[in-house]
Amino acid sequence: MKFYRLLPIMPGILLGLLLYWAPLCFAQERPTIIAGHGTLSGSILPLWVGVEAKLFEKHGLQVKPIYLPRAAGRPALLSGEIQVYFSAGPPLVQMRLAGADVVVTSCVVHRLTSKIMVTPAIQKVADLRGKVLAVANPGSASDFAAKLFLARQGMKPGQDVSVIYSGSTSAAFAALVNGRVQAIFATSPNDLQAIQAGFKPLLELGDLSIPYAGNCSAAMRPYIAKQPARMRSFVAGITEAIAYIRRRPAESKTILQKYTRVSDPSILQHTYDSDTRYMEPVPRPTPEGTTAILDNLGVSGRAAEQFVAEFVDDRFMKQIIDEGLIKQIYPGGVPAR
Repeated sequence: MKFYRLLPIMPGILLGLLLYWAPLCFAQERPTIIAGHGTLSGSILPLWVGVEAKLFEKHGLQVKPIYLPRAAGRPALLSGEIQVYFSAGPPLVQMRLAGADVVVTSCVVHRLTSKIMVTPAIQKVADLRGKVLAVANPGSASDFAAKLFLARQGMKPGQDVSVIYSGSTSAAFAALVNGRVQAIFATSPNDLQAIQAGFKPLLELGDLSIPYAGNCSAAMRPYIAKQPARMRSFVAGITEAIAYIRRRPAESKTILQKYTRVSDPSILQHTYDSDTRYMEPVPRPTPEGTTAILDNLGVSGRAAEQFVAEFVDDRFMKQIIDEGLIKQIYPGGVPAR
C-alpha cells in the first residue's frame, strides 16, 4: 500500500493512540502513597474503600495498601518504606515519645471501643477481681484499653486483675478457650467468634465514651513538609470513604470481604455494623483522644499540651472543609455518628 493512501486515515489513528495512551500516562504520573496497616479487620475499611472505590484517585493520588503484621509498620514508616501508617493511636504516641517525628492527620474513631469477652461465670465488672485478662502485646491497642479501663474501674493490673501478653488476638482467644484466662478484649469479628464458642460480652467500651484516637493516619513530618498536596489528597480520600461506607453498605461489605477473605454474610454484617457504629463522619484528629493516651502513659500537664500541639496535625482536614468537600459529600448536613 502506498504511503499517500494512508494519509486520510492517519488523523483517526493518531487520535485513537492519544485516547489510548493518555489515561495510561496520567496513571503513571499520578503520585503514589504506600499505606501500611497492621490488622485485617473492619477498622481498616476506610482505607480499603478509598482504594477500591477510586476515591483517592479522584483527588489525584494512587494509594497502595499493604499489610504489615505486628509491629512491622512502625519501622517501615521510620525508614520511608511506607509513607502513611493507618494505626491505632497508642503505638503512634509511643513512637513520638521515643523521638520519632511522626504526626497524625486524621482519626476515624474518637472513643475507645472493643468488647470485653468473659467466661459465663463473670456477671459484672467487679467479678474480674482475681481473674486473668489476656491482651495482645505490650503497647498494643488492647494493652492500652485494658489499663485505661481497669484504671477507670479503680482496679490495678497485676494486683486486682492479672494481665498477660498472649502475642496476638488469636492467641488471646485460644487462651480464653482453654481456660488459661477468663477475659479478653475483642473487636469484630473476634467477639462474634467468642460468642459462638460460649463466651459472652461483659461490656462495650464504646458506651463509656472514653476519649481515644483510633484508626488514625500517620506520617513523618519531613514527608508531609515535602508532599503536602499528597497528604491533603489522602485525608480527602479517607473522608470521602467514610461517607461512601455509610451510603453504600452493600458495596462496602463486598470490599470488606475482599480484604478480610471472610465470606460468611452474618460475620460480614456484624463486622460492618460494629466498625461503623463509632465511625466519625468527619475524621478529625482530636486533642482529647491523644491526651487520654498520654495520661494513661503518665504524661500530663505542660508536657502533654506541647506533645499534642506537635503531634496532632489537622491542617489538611481544615483545608478540605474550607474547600467545601464536607458539604459536597454530606449535602444534607453532617450526620450524627
